[in-house]
Amino acid sequence: MKERYQDIDEKAQALREYLSRGKERAHDFLARFEMSWIYHDAALEGVVYSSQELAAALKPEVMPAEASLMPILLEIRNHKAVCDYIREEAKVSGRKQAAITLTMIKRMHDLLSGNTPEAQAARAATEKREKSERELAKEKERAGYRKDMPLHRTYFHDIAQPPKIPALLEKLVDFTAGAEFREFHPIKQAATVQHQFLQIFPFIEHSGKIARMCSNLILLRHGFLPCVIHSIDRQRYYEALRGTTPNFRLLLMDAIENSLDNGIKFFRDGARRYRALN
Repeated sequence: MKERYQDIDEKAQALREYLSRGKERAHDFLARFEMSWIYHDAALEGVVYSSQELAAALKPEVMPAEASLMPILLEIRNHKAVCDYIREEAKVSGRKQAAITLTMIKRMHDLLSGNTPEAQAARAATEKREKSERELAKEKERAGYRKDMPLHRTYFHDIAQPPKIPALLEKLVDFTAGAEFREFHPIKQAATVQHQFLQIFPFIEHSGKIARMCSNLILLRHGFLPCVIHSIDRQRYYEALRGTTPNFRLLLMDAIENSLDNGIKFFRDGARRYRALN
């Protein structure tokens, strides 16, 4: 396992060096990466965005939005808001901070759910009507912890009974603040948090996305790219959640290494094309 960690660390360092060499090429890569990140993260939940929808949401100055697309575009922009949030949080906290807090988890859930003043204003502008009391009550209910055991859901592993959610989540948060957790390699930290969070499955909506965002916050703190689990590995991802944390870590490592290999290839191929033209 140590050798695998070392290989990934070396590839991550190589990609960081490529990213530091040219701003224009790095900007191009990171823009493509973010679009891929959002696409595959949503696809793991069974929501597939088209390239047109992604472009209209993330590059409105280039791709004007049709009115019929607005609900989807707002979802994508909420997703991007969480990506921006964890990047900023990683920049502020840095390597010395290992803990994932309840405040961070709640903030991610609010951003994904559109429970922020900015998102609510954008949604109100598109809907052009006042919400009914029933709709407001449903929104309030979705903002809290899960109250039941869903019969039909994307995930098929065992999850915590609702009364146990607060205590289990607090236990996980406390563990990330402890000395034992800080001694883990960042990839082990990321895998542990994501796997355990999804055994709790605290929210009716967005638990999977939040678990992956918590995991990626840890990786970003240590200079890694976010881990993008490809949509073609969706079934493997669900099966890994039914297994042990060490087995789940192997899936995460494969995904991280795949992203790094693709990133390095992007810059190497570009360099070869540049030499060929000059």
